[in-house]
Amino acid sequence: MAEESYTRDDLAAWERSVDVLRGGPREDASDARAAYEATANLCSAWGGWMDMPGAISNVVHRAVETGYAQALADVRDGRVAGLGVVED
Repeated sequence: MAEESYTRDDLAAWERSVDVLRGGPREDASDARAAYEATANLCSAWGGWMDMPGAISNVVHRAVETGYAQALADVRDGRVAGLGVVED
């Protein structure tokens, strides 16, 4: 097995950071599902995920999913410059 360049403490800190971010944008269940699906599509299209250690892949996957969820919330709430206010 290859030597890892991170410690368990590093991994735990990264997981806590992602967990803090994940707590914010999840206002809408449909956003959560759409973010999950978009992340799954991205991951399946890029084979580089398979080269990562599983623990790192999980953290990165959750961070990307969080970004998608936040972007969806921003668009829905009209917080994207140039789009104007999104009407319901």
